Amino acid sequence: MTVAMGAAGSHYIFCDGQLLVRAGGLEPAGEEALPELRKTREILDSFTVRPQGFLATGVFGAAEDPPPGFAWVRVRVLIGAESPWAGAACRALGMLNWRATHRFCGVCGGPMEEHPVEMAGKCAACGHVEYPAISPAVIVRVEKEGKILLGRHVQRIPDLYTCLAGYVEVGESAEECVRREVREEAGIEVSGVRYAGSQHWPYPNQLMLAFVAQWKSGDIRLQPEELSDAQWFDPSDLPNIPPEGSVAYRLIHGLI
Repeated sequence: MTVAMGAAGSHYIFCDGQLLVRAGGLEPAGEEALPELRKTREILDSFTVRPQGFLATGVFGAAEDPPPGFAWVRVRVLIGAESPWAGAACRALGMLNWRATHRFCGVCGGPMEEHPVEMAGKCAACGHVEYPAISPAVIVRVEKEGKILLGRHVQRIPDLYTCLAGYVEVGESAEECVRREVREEAGIEVSGVRYAGSQHWPYPNQLMLAFVAQWKSGDIRLQPEELSDAQWFDPSDLPNIPPEGSVAYRLIHGLI
């Protein structure tokens, strides 16, 4: 997934995390949709994404009632369809999310302004420069005797079974995080932790690091505040899992 299609002049318009596209396809709506949107919606933020030079705009409200000839779609749909606009859409949404939560300086509390050159914010009061940050998280396919471990999370879409995942903590490697998360959430020890791939996930700013690991010891023992259920599943007989467009889907199906 690249940002090649985010050429100068392209415009990516978002509302509540969803992208406005031309009806019947996945092409970003572009500038022509803005006049109609402005009749009923407030512009929350609008800026040029550097260094590619395309525009990103966020509008207020729920992702419903699109202008005639347009539709709101989740970025994961573009990722799943391997759309040439997916990479630029991820970058634009990630930057919108970052700018919304970094309006003030973390050093002195002054207002942040757009940096004149870099894709960053600069404090108008003390001059501190803040660059967009990402939050690394691991997601792992644990294998045992031809089956894979999938869990149902308490906080995230509780009707889906997916791979175990968690954020990397300060002072640990990604591989150490894999072992810790599986131990904490499911009471299982793993070995043979192997990196499989990565995916930017702008909800709001994650970098998902995918791994495959082998069961080493232990029986499933749930961490109740994290998992409502976890089981070993045969890859040919899977429960309800995340849709295409997520690294979890590719991990579960052994596509990475």
